[in-house]
Amino acid sequence: MIQPLRLAWLAVLAVVPLVFAQPARPPVGETVQLSEFTVTEVADNSYVASESITGTRVRTPIRDLTFTVNVITSEFLQDFAYFEINDLGYTSSVNNFDNGGGNVNIRGYGATSYLRNGFLRLGLVDRVNVDRIEVIKGPAAAIYGMTTPAGMVNIITKRPKDRPSQSFSIAAGDYNTTRADLNAAGPLGASGRDSYAFSAGFHERNYDTPWNMTRSKTGSLAIQHKFANRGSLLVELEWLARRTNPVGAIPFRSVSNAPATARIQGLATELKNFNQNGPNSEQNRDVASLNLTYENRLNDVWSLRVGGAAFHRHSLAFNNGNSTTFDVLTRRITGRTASKAWISEDGAAGQVDLIAHYALWGGRLDSKTLFTADHSQYWKYNPTKQLPTAVNNNVNFFSANLSVDNPDYRVPAFAPDVYTNLNRKLVTRVDVNGGFLRQQVTTLNNRLIAVAGTRVDNVTFNFWDKAAAAANPASLTTTNHFHDFQFSPMAGVNYKLTPQIAFYANRSNSFSPNAQRASAGLNASETARGWDYGFKCGFFDDKLQLTLGGYDIDRTGVSVTEIAANGATINTSAGNQNACGVEFDFTWRATSDLTLLGGYGYVNARVTSNGRDLDSIGRRPAKLPATAYGLALKYQVTPVLKGLTFNAGVTFTGQTFPDSLAGGINEPASSPRRGFTLSHDGRRTLSLPSYTIVDAGLSYRFRPDGSKFTHMLRGNVKNLADLDYIDTQKKAGDRRGFYVSYSVNH
Repeated sequence: MIQPLRLAWLAVLAVVPLVFAQPARPPVGETVQLSEFTVTEVADNSYVASESITGTRVRTPIRDLTFTVNVITSEFLQDFAYFEINDLGYTSSVNNFDNGGGNVNIRGYGATSYLRNGFLRLGLVDRVNVDRIEVIKGPAAAIYGMTTPAGMVNIITKRPKDRPSQSFSIAAGDYNTTRADLNAAGPLGASGRDSYAFSAGFHERNYDTPWNMTRSKTGSLAIQHKFANRGSLLVELEWLARRTNPVGAIPFRSVSNAPATARIQGLATELKNFNQNGPNSEQNRDVASLNLTYENRLNDVWSLRVGGAAFHRHSLAFNNGNSTTFDVLTRRITGRTASKAWISEDGAAGQVDLIAHYALWGGRLDSKTLFTADHSQYWKYNPTKQLPTAVNNNVNFFSANLSVDNPDYRVPAFAPDVYTNLNRKLVTRVDVNGGFLRQQVTTLNNRLIAVAGTRVDNVTFNFWDKAAAAANPASLTTTNHFHDFQFSPMAGVNYKLTPQIAFYANRSNSFSPNAQRASAGLNASETARGWDYGFKCGFFDDKLQLTLGGYDIDRTGVSVTEIAANGATINTSAGNQNACGVEFDFTWRATSDLTLLGGYGYVNARVTSNGRDLDSIGRRPAKLPATAYGLALKYQVTPVLKGLTFNAGVTFTGQTFPDSLAGGINEPASSPRRGFTLSHDGRRTLSLPSYTIVDAGLSYRFRPDGSKFTHMLRGNVKNLADLDYIDTQKKAGDRRGFYVSYSVNH
């Protein structure tokens, strides 16, 4: 009863002041916005965003937040020729962004999904309809419910406009790159109450590795209607399909006759452009989504937002069972398995946000109270069928051990009577009923902002292992059901030491149940708690904005294996990890012609407890650079030639350990510490060197006399120094590439 009582007490504290509330008075000169939930657009051709909605659910100046939020604008994506959004290297402590799978690493922890306009998104995003990307770091992301300690990426899409605008662009370049974008927005009809935004994009490219390719198509339509009572309804439809012939990570060099404790010699970088999948592989994903948003400024105090979202996501992978081992003696990639896997995912969610913005004590205290209630349901079905062992190991049909000198890429075409090994068939369902209460007060002449709130989630998790049930009908471990109740409080302050410098601090909790825990028979969620603290500064009339801060995050209840007294292996929620670090992010409009931005992050993430795997204690998580930074500039060369703009950027990615927690070796039964992991096969200490990438671009914008159309020619060069490097995913990075584009805008 303690946790519900806490929630009731917070609700009383939030509601009582409303009895004495009066409408909040905006500071002199501030424009009253129609909606508390809509962020104003950034200026054209700007990298600088002054407001965010991620992390608070309402429109908030970034410098007034009690935690860290970074924003990447669509203008930045265009200028630096982000044909694909596959890295966010100019944002501190963010790496390993996977566009297809939805994975991203933030502050040393991985996240397996992100948000689209505040609702769950499992990968797949295209720049054509992206307005901006907002990154909330750490457990503060728990205001959206279940999340990993990493934080969350929120993709904000383009909204309809009241003024007509159209743009079309085409691009081409190295790696057979082709890109086309179409955007149109404006009013619908003559009423002045309806508007739309339409986006369509196409992109394809190849790679240095044979047969490796990517092709994507995107279409989206948003229509908004404004009611006479100041309310608005936004309907968004989106479809995105991504087709790939993928390539696996670079395998390890192994020696088949070496002792197990020393069989890994390093990465087989000589195979960085060798495709073990061959020409017959595919990994295709598509998603269709629907979003509905109703917003209304009910009166001078109350604002309402009601939102709903639904999606269907489908994935198909064929012959994607890459092996991680290359035997240098036989010169074969060993242990390959032909398979076909389907993943079908469906989700739906609804949420209601009600905010009261009012003044107390004669206007000396500005208050915002936010109530949120939401419900979501998620389904996942992912069967995988493989060749049976006899066929998989029959060289007449398939090369399980593939020669790199004379590769045989034959693979049987998929048929149910050929791929008879049901390797996986899981059904997952997660239902969440949640609520969020947040109270913010601003006082001392707007110098002090204090925030407190809590998230309450009631989670029902169901997991069915259909493959295990088919193999062993009498088993009781093929189904799992658990109920979880989580109370995730947060509190923070933002105090302006001077008009230019504010100190901020935030304390928050998060939780994350997932299918892996259910399959291990664990009925408890992972939890995390973290601190954010530092300084937010705005100098030169806020033309220079910077954040310098630190953080400390503890992740507890990680799924691990332990050794019982009888020597048996058991699964428990006893694992712990810690991540702490320092971040620095800034944007600077130095002059009307020169803009700079950058981010620096140092992450010290370590495993502190990992069950029987004692060798992993103190190691860094995999694929995590301890140090990374990015610096970019945009300069409009107006003194020389009006319309000419130059941009350049440099990103540095520090040393990484690609498999720092893999390859553990358990002590044999004869050892007094039988079953414990005290050593590894050599891969945990293997590292990838740091690398620095330089990109540059030059564009020329012009409008012929009397024309309504603005034209732009742009040239970009990526990896200017033609660096030969391996990225954090153990894949060969792109060499130097040249790209040109043309766009026309009205």
